[in-house]
Amino acid sequence: MEETMLRRGSIFVGLVFLLAFPMLSGTALAHHSRASYTYNAVALKGTVVDYVWGNPHVQIIWNVKEDNGNTVKWTGELASITTEIAQGLTKDSLKPGDEILLNVFPAKNGSPYCVVDEIKFPDGRYLVKSRGKPPAEAQN
Repeated sequence: MEETMLRRGSIFVGLVFLLAFPMLSGTALAHHSRASYTYNAVALKGTVVDYVWGNPHVQIIWNVKEDNGNTVKWTGELASITTEIAQGLTKDSLKPGDEILLNVFPAKNGSPYCVVDEIKFPDGRYLVKSRGKPPAEAQN
């Protein structure tokens, strides 16, 4: 009787593992995919609205004033807090109102969402240097 219960428990645990593992690994792979972003860097100039120091990714939200006078709110994704700390960022690196120049890889669907490659201030100081992608010149 005890052996039968142990066998049933082992089978149950095995089935749970077999069902759960593919779902968890798919989520991890999908999370780290960059398939929805272009590989063409775009330069943007704007004003910080919010700087979200959190996991799974640090985010920057900023306004970009277009040539026609319209303002577009962009959201940019950086890496995790741990990675950004290693790059020299802190939770106080940006604040609302800061003027910034960014090189980004925008979403393929045309929405104002992107992966941030580089951030610098108008005085030329870099907050985040390019991470290996070709930089673009900032639009004024």
